[in-house]
Amino acid sequence: MSNPRTLARRCAVQAVYQWQLSDANLSEIETQFLGELKDAKVLFRRYKNGYDLTENELNLLEELLEKYCRQRETESRQPERPPLNDLIEHCRAPEINTRFFKELLHGVPEHLRTIDEALSEFADRPVAEIDPVERAILRISAYELLFRLETPYRVVLNEGIDLAKQFGAAESHRYINGILDRVARKHRTAEIQMRHKS
Repeated sequence: MSNPRTLARRCAVQAVYQWQLSDANLSEIETQFLGELKDAKVLFRRYKNGYDLTENELNLLEELLEKYCRQRETESRQPERPPLNDLIEHCRAPEINTRFFKELLHGVPEHLRTIDEALSEFADRPVAEIDPVERAILRISAYELLFRLETPYRVVLNEGIDLAKQFGAAESHRYINGILDRVARKHRTAEIQMRHKS
């Protein structure tokens, strides 16, 4: 299971993706995601403690763990959804850094022009034409590169690559890495130079 900040990024990518496609109210999206995570945690603990869950609760738990807990495997290794017991075995109750999730979800729209300008300088097409999943990952990661300077750029790049492997197409991670690396080289120059000196 992801650490709380990684899960916050993962949820933020899904939430920003939803916002991009629907232009829904950010507060409603935030409430939906945090509510689902709360439900997942409650059902997970009840299941682990031996309580009988209804069929609907079991289905909901499986769906939520699939969404928030499971790390996607390559198609050749795991083409089908694992049974609930396998999901439970490889998960802990979902813990999210709520403040960080909210910051990412609201920060991307708030700084959208700056973020998209930074991305468009290195993208091979207009940001609006990038695949919506890749666009959400790029925007979340660019937000961190530009506005969360305390987070090392290598962490941001690695998290972006991992998100692309989880949610994107087969080669998405290469595309994401190429753009984010160039954004980092422009906007985190001093940090990169210090890293190379040490």
